[in-house]
Amino acid sequence: MARTVQEIYEEMVAEKERRTELAGLTSPSATAVWRLMLYVVAYAAHVLEQLWDAYSAEVDARIEAIIPHRPKWYRDKVLAFMEDTTLVPDTDRYDTTGLTDEEIAARLVVKHATAGEDASASLLTIKVAGEEDGRRAPLPAGVETQLKAYIDEIKDAGVRYLLVNQEADTFNCTVDIYYDPMKLASTVEADCRAAITDYIENLPFNGEYTNMALVDRLQEVDGVKIAELKSASSSTADVPTPNGIDARAVPEAGYFQAGGINLNMVPYDT
Repeated sequence: MARTVQEIYEEMVAEKERRTELAGLTSPSATAVWRLMLYVVAYAAHVLEQLWDAYSAEVDARIEAIIPHRPKWYRDKVLAFMEDTTLVPDTDRYDTTGLTDEEIAARLVVKHATAGEDASASLLTIKVAGEEDGRRAPLPAGVETQLKAYIDEIKDAGVRYLLVNQEADTFNCTVDIYYDPMKLASTVEADCRAAITDYIENLPFNGEYTNMALVDRLQEVDGVKIAELKSASSSTADVPTPNGIDARAVPEAGYFQAGGINLNMVPYDT
């Protein structure tokens, strides 16, 4: 990491002080010739170190980009997919010459992606989602077709993959809320419902849900004395039958939407 101009300058002054042959350079003036010369050299060294940092970062990025088969490489490539745009022949990149930053951003329709390998099945699972009105949503069918063609073009030979692009998994739960009777039950209930929805729908993409974290979030709600989770379940868009959640779960679609949130409001009796 590049040192600051001041750090380099002070090191040079310290070295000057150690050299007896330079003992005659004693002027305290900020405009002394020897001080100005050291500052100029320090500034030049600072610029050079910045260039070295930039070059090192570029080399690291290029090395990272050419490593094959790593799931992160596929995730990054899927996020770089551009709708209605063709690749430069025999490459995995686009020619964006003539496109504005706004036009490029409009074509980057995959807003969320993750990739993971199932070693037992030798299958790479790629989950994706776009956004509608600021909320995660599946990509349109036409865009999904384009994305599959893009992956087929850039993937390494022999790699089998499954592209998951579907509606959010639905999360359901039943919770007994023991609340402070000095608060309105309806107010506490609304706040609890909002807390559950906020937690469920703002998990990191393909992030892990846990029953413990949900209860912790409810315990933070003003007026909640005890939050007892009675049950939690989820269902996928293609299989609507709910499956119970035992401690934790990762959504098959990569993200959740709130479904049946049943709150039993019980006054806390001291």
